[in-house]
Amino acid sequence: MILNKYIFKDILKVQLICLVILFSIFLCQTIIKTLGMVTSGSVPVGVLTELVLYSMPSIGFVLIPLTLYVGLIISLSRMSSESEMVVMKSVGISTARIMRIALLIACFSAVLTGINSLYLLPKATFEQKNLQETAQTNPQYLPIESGKFTEFGDYTIYIQELEDHSKTDKQMKNIYIIKSISNLKGVNEPLFLSATKGHMSYDKDGVQWLSLEKGYVYQNESHQANLKKTAYSTLSLPLFSADEDHSDDSLKSASTGDLLKAKDLGSKLELQWRVSSIFACFIFAIIAIPLSMVNPRQGKFARLGPAIILFVCYYLALIGMRNIVNSGKIPIYPGLYLVPIVFFIFVAVPLNIERKRGGKKKTALAKNK
Repeated sequence: MILNKYIFKDILKVQLICLVILFSIFLCQTIIKTLGMVTSGSVPVGVLTELVLYSMPSIGFVLIPLTLYVGLIISLSRMSSESEMVVMKSVGISTARIMRIALLIACFSAVLTGINSLYLLPKATFEQKNLQETAQTNPQYLPIESGKFTEFGDYTIYIQELEDHSKTDKQMKNIYIIKSISNLKGVNEPLFLSATKGHMSYDKDGVQWLSLEKGYVYQNESHQANLKKTAYSTLSLPLFSADEDHSDDSLKSASTGDLLKAKDLGSKLELQWRVSSIFACFIFAIIAIPLSMVNPRQGKFARLGPAIILFVCYYLALIGMRNIVNSGKIPIYPGLYLVPIVFFIFVAVPLNIERKRGGKKKTALAKNK
């Protein structure tokens, strides 16, 4: 019983250390990526913290099964390389008992993975998408400042005065707009515009518009040096268009309950994708046992490299299978479930059989001596 607790705690400790380290690395990468989006103007700085927080479940989607796998291999490999495993087996701790301990930890990891992939991840994806859309349409977050030139699509805009009447309203006054010459399409293309006031808005198709009031349009007429000046009362300019394809994002943000009710191929694939990470906890816990039984001379990290390659292959196979099923070449059932089935039958089972054979050979040699 004491040895069972020792093995359990050691594996869990290594898993948590790996999770903290890898999570910190991936989180830093996410922060850098989000900061890049902020500096490019595609994401307002006011929602930076929330976007980073909402990205955490997507990091945990792969890291929880991975750190379980790595934790098992490092912990058990250390015990094998330091001959602790030999001592344990001499007092009755069999490989089958170690497997049961590994599967118990895999159950905890699978529960966490299930909560994350089936509930937290779609919820965070939905909130992240909603936050980005709200921030882009909310004047409070518009990346505009008075007294500075700001680029919007084909236009460079200068706003002399910016008034914040409320958190949801920014009134622009004395606006000057220059059309980028490299994007001119014809002789009557506007080169320069001015307006006494204006505001930004989005239409139902997601196109960002700049609405101007009481100003002038200066146009190049017949390639002449002089510009034609035309007064207007109201004028709207399209600045940015929304992305055309949101189908994949909508499935990622759909709740698991909605996916269970849906009958379309995309929804079923998304559900299988979420569940596949739960299966990974059990499959790689079974694979980790034979990979961690190393010779003391090999060192505790001897098989970590090949083990990581095997893990990467699992998720690459899932991605590839998802594309194949989506193309209609393979039916939706077994669909993505074919990958964990194949890994269990052709990887996990053979590795454990080989481990048992190796163990029997060592026992026979020891008896002969």
